[in-house]
Amino acid sequence: MWAEFKEKTYETYFLAEVARLTNILYSPDQTDEGELGFDGSFLLLLPSWRMVFPYVRFRRWRHLTGISASEIDDFGAELNNHLPPFRLNLFAQYKRPEWMHRSNATEWASWTAPYFRYTIEAKQQGLLEKIAKAANGRAAVVYAAAAFRRNSELFRHAEAGTVVRNSNISSVEMLNGHDRFTYTGPGSYGIAHSEPENIESPSLGNILASMEGNEALPFTKHINLTAEFIESAMGDDREARDVWEASRRAILGGDFTEVYPSGRDNWIEAIISIAAFTQAFNVRVSAVG
Repeated sequence: MWAEFKEKTYETYFLAEVARLTNILYSPDQTDEGELGFDGSFLLLLPSWRMVFPYVRFRRWRHLTGISASEIDDFGAELNNHLPPFRLNLFAQYKRPEWMHRSNATEWASWTAPYFRYTIEAKQQGLLEKIAKAANGRAAVVYAAAAFRRNSELFRHAEAGTVVRNSNISSVEMLNGHDRFTYTGPGSYGIAHSEPENIESPSLGNILASMEGNEALPFTKHINLTAEFIESAMGDDREARDVWEASRRAILGGDFTEVYPSGRDNWIEAIISIAAFTQAFNVRVSAVG
């Protein structure tokens, strides 16, 4: 029996609570025509931020007038002066769990009680493991799933601000070689399968606390670094790289080099690369400070 709500609905409420636990959280997500997605920005002190990006003269938006892409370089310096520094990236794959309540369920012997279950997709797991390694401590890469199953529970937790508290968090690095994960309640404990292995991941609170040991970087430098280790993680995986590059072209309506000069501090290109990654692989990336 599947949870009643979809991943996207759960994700929205989960991220809203993470934002309240941090000084700032930025999540490039959907890039609609004429506007770069800044749906997860907080403490953004520059006025009319959403009124700036609709006037970027990329090829797809040729009919609009306003600042050119090259002028955004200077705007990046202003962003760095206004935004708090960033220390961590949260890569989260949100899972819609199944509620397994019958004694003939495949993993019943591990719990001998009803439990939640979700599937781990092998290629995505491998890519996320590489990202965690490439980030070298500047990224937490996790699966997040609700420890409840009804819409009424989701909306009640959302109103009370307890969605995160009633979720189960598991570290991608600890699930290597497994294809399913099961749990009975919130927290960071569960059992990975098919060969059962008890998994105790760091809590989200501990993950966010760990970022204090990282170097604080200005927005544009942090975003550039994030895009670099995403690309590094894809390495020579031609299939993954092709999907990612196709997603970038879909956002831009062409190749980036056709519309933006090379040799610059391309933080805007980095944002597009991150947004393309989220769309291509269904993994939400959030820069946290």
